[in-house]
Amino acid sequence: MNLTLEELRSDLILRWKAAFDRIAEAKAEPRDAAETVYTQYPAYALSGYSTKKFKPGARVSRSPSADGDDYEFRLDAQGRPVHVRFSHRVNRVSWRGVYRYGEDEVEQIEFCMQTGTPSLYNRLILSGPCVLAEQRFVCNSGGSDKRYKDPQQLLADPHAYFIYITRYQVEDGLTKSAQEYQEVSGEIHRPTLEYAYAAGKLERITQHWPGGETRTVFAAKSKTSLKSLSDALSNKIAAAVLTRLRDAAFDAPLVALELSFREGDSHIPMLIPLTERDAVKSLALPAEIPAERWLKLDPEHFAPEIADFDARAAASSSPSTVSKMLRNAARLVTAGAPESVPVAEGFVAYAIDWELEADEVPKILKQCGATPALIRKWKKRGWL
Repeated sequence: MNLTLEELRSDLILRWKAAFDRIAEAKAEPRDAAETVYTQYPAYALSGYSTKKFKPGARVSRSPSADGDDYEFRLDAQGRPVHVRFSHRVNRVSWRGVYRYGEDEVEQIEFCMQTGTPSLYNRLILSGPCVLAEQRFVCNSGGSDKRYKDPQQLLADPHAYFIYITRYQVEDGLTKSAQEYQEVSGEIHRPTLEYAYAAGKLERITQHWPGGETRTVFAAKSKTSLKSLSDALSNKIAAAVLTRLRDAAFDAPLVALELSFREGDSHIPMLIPLTERDAVKSLALPAEIPAERWLKLDPEHFAPEIADFDARAAASSSPSTVSKMLRNAARLVTAGAPESVPVAEGFVAYAIDWELEADEVPKILKQCGATPALIRKWKKRGWL
């Protein structure tokens, strides 16, 4: 790969702009589709592609869910996606996309059908079975903002798009390292990736940031069962949360602690404390408590287990794998916090993904150790 990261960026912009003229590909019915599968979350990202197999990265079903809120993928005879469609039922916005496979490249393009904007352009540059580079352009809001139907107008707003580029160093058919270019809200970051192998098998990928921070972004699947791995992580996260609470200086007893997470994104929760001095209108603490008071856990403290868990959870037959693990951790914090920090009577820690679970707060509180009396009390207060 002779192109620099900057040259790959320029090439990506040109390809994304040219994709505005390719929406007919997404509108057309795929002629090479052999079967249809469904997922509840985004799947078949190009990061899971190889010339041998295309890993979906999510649980795949042969039939749609009861509510019909699925991603629909059309697969070819080799099990590779050739077409995708999905929609947002509330906002009535829909997307369609196509995959194209060539000898030296693979493309994935998705369009917002209401604006015609290519909401995603993703490309792999190949040399035989090896990936030499990846280019990815992502529109904010899924390209649904009608102000940005003009590509030049969208590019003029650094908050309207994200750019991710990776340039891989391959030796003897194995990826040894990589350089990354990440452009988010006008800020540019350049981390690197380090690959570790054992007997020719990839064991771990570590991301190194210019400031010295390291993150494990991949860990090989261990022999531990998913349940045992989940239980071990629950205990490890709970212990780390209690340590973090002891180290924090609270000016009043804790009433509650939110372990805030996002399914499919960050499964190491952000900790948002609620004390007796806080006046809040609800338990949606991300909207109530200033961000400077949130407490962060070090993701590397949970490596490589969390990377192993995330990969297996994504492919699990149970969509609640992540929430169960974090609810168990929250329940352990609820039980252990009174011995670690000053807490108010009825203190409870709860783990929640507000994007998916906003209507389930009472049930979640019960799962995390809240008593029925406390739930009734908080309902009367207007928090639920």
